[in-house]
Amino acid sequence: MKKSFCWVFAICLLAGSVSVFATDKNSTLTQKMLKPVIEQSCKSELKDSKVWKTAAFFMNSEQQSTTQKQICGCVSDHALNDVSVKDLALASVNEAAKNSLIKQAVVNSVKGCAQDALK
Repeated sequence: MKKSFCWVFAICLLAGSVSVFATDKNSTLTQKMLKPVIEQSCKSELKDSKVWKTAAFFMNSEQQSTTQKQICGCVSDHALNDVSVKDLALASVNEAAKNSLIKQAVVNSVKGCAQDALK
């Protein structure tokens, strides 16, 4: 009984170690998978923003579209820079964690990207 417990423990430890290293390599893959979702979330967040509505009032539709693409491109490129590998791994398997991570990442980066684009 004691030997089987040791084997189970060793296998679990090995599997845990492999998953940590695999998660680290796959974090960029997870970021690439989340990029379009973040961009879409950014567009929604931007449309609801009072600052965007005010700025958009002074732009024609082509300028609005170009600026929106610039802002949300910036957000999707930088939103996950400060997100831990653990949070990315959790987001890749848990829908609620993914939605929370995306919302927080967009909110944290949209302001800076909007300020840069609207200068």
